[in-house]
Amino acid sequence: DGLVIPLVELSAKQVAFHIPFEVVEKVYPPVPEQLQLRIAFWSFPENEEDIRLYSCLANGSADEFQRGDQLFRMRAVKDPLQIGFHLSATVVPPQMVPPKGAYNVAVMFDRCRVTSCSCTCGAGAKWCTHVVALCLFRIHNASAVCLRAPVSESLSRLQRDQLQKFAQYLISELPQQILPTAQRLLDELLSSQSTAINTVCGAPDPTAGPSASDQSTWYLDESTLTDNIKKTLHKFCGPSPVVFSDVNSMYLSSTEPPAAAEWACLLRPLRGREPEGVWNLLSIVREMFKRRDSNAAPLLEILTDQCLTYEQITGWWYSVRTSASHSSASGHTGRSNGQSEVAAHACASMCDEMVTLWRLAVLDPALSPQRRRELCAQLRQWQLKVIENVKRGQHKKTLERLFPGFRPAVEACYFNWEEAYPLPGVTYSGTDRKLALCWARALPPRPGASRSGALEESRERPRPLPSEPAVRPKEPGAKRKGLGEGV
Repeated sequence: DGLVIPLVELSAKQVAFHIPFEVVEKVYPPVPEQLQLRIAFWSFPENEEDIRLYSCLANGSADEFQRGDQLFRMRAVKDPLQIGFHLSATVVPPQMVPPKGAYNVAVMFDRCRVTSCSCTCGAGAKWCTHVVALCLFRIHNASAVCLRAPVSESLSRLQRDQLQKFAQYLISELPQQILPTAQRLLDELLSSQSTAINTVCGAPDPTAGPSASDQSTWYLDESTLTDNIKKTLHKFCGPSPVVFSDVNSMYLSSTEPPAAAEWACLLRPLRGREPEGVWNLLSIVREMFKRRDSNAAPLLEILTDQCLTYEQITGWWYSVRTSASHSSASGHTGRSNGQSEVAAHACASMCDEMVTLWRLAVLDPALSPQRRRELCAQLRQWQLKVIENVKRGQHKKTLERLFPGFRPAVEACYFNWEEAYPLPGVTYSGTDRKLALCWARALPPRPGASRSGALEESRERPRPLPSEPAVRPKEPGAKRKGLGEGV
């Protein structure tokens, strides 16, 4: 709008994105309360594309996001209130009459990421239409949301008689819901025994944001996502009906040359991207890597685990990648021969794309050595699982060495960024040192902790596990070439 943003607002915006609020609270001299409110204000995400991404990820399509956008434009969001890092509102669809058609929505956020969300509508996915409507309202109408300090900050300003009055009024407002819990807490506080509530200093505050040790990540509805992946893979691996175009095709064989038939089997999966739901998730994972979203690897791990639970998928993958002609698919699938070949090639392309994404994941310069070793062990375990599934099926066991599987991703685990391309502030050592110094100045040191202990791990290098065969690393020139091709 042509307005110059004050330096205080710019500083609060950067602090809200990078620094946990617990660190802000412990800074001395204390940060003024008005500035803390501005930090909480800027802690909510500003890009609606992030809301669209996670809504599509949880629901399998953009329908819920579009309905939520319609509710937002129809002014269905009522009484929005932000208390610290907790956002709540009532969503009333226009065709319904309150209070029967009113839904209570709550969203928690931290460092420009939605960390949890809930709604009383009872929808299967957490990212429902009403959550989307509230998030869009907060993004586009932030000034219309009533902003309050965290509850713990407000309680610290009350006197003893005011605190007692607050507790009694709260119980009298909701006696049936609060009274049993209030009595249980009173019994624990008045108990002569050393209960947990008596031994721990302070009390939890859901409106003050997570602690400094918690990693800020977008809320990923893993249970709903896993169920959707299972349904998609079950439909893809299940038997499908055979459809004939005319009567003659039931009796006459195809007259196209074998090379043309093989080319059609290879081309059809690439054009159709079957199964479509899994390919959409793979494209979302790639987009998450592009956005530096920490949920990319967990989402890819869920997808890989579900794919490897189907022996038919691993069998197709192994059969296509070890076959010289790439024209046979083993196992009884309930499909015709042509359909089975197409499904096998589609499955092989899908699994190869997963391995490519895992290769990108382990080549992350900011990845810690410990995390890289964990991913390497997980990739080896998946490789062994594929081989075990193949041994139980009707496949050629002598072609195991020809099957690449997860080997490209495992080899990428041994690439060392500090030796090949040291990038200050980008590779793990530089990033970890910068954050360690920042938090060491803001937080008091823990007893028995060493200031240099956090930096020792960055000097470690992933090594092959003793129980697994070592993979010979490539030459430095070959590593640079492979890196450019993968990225």
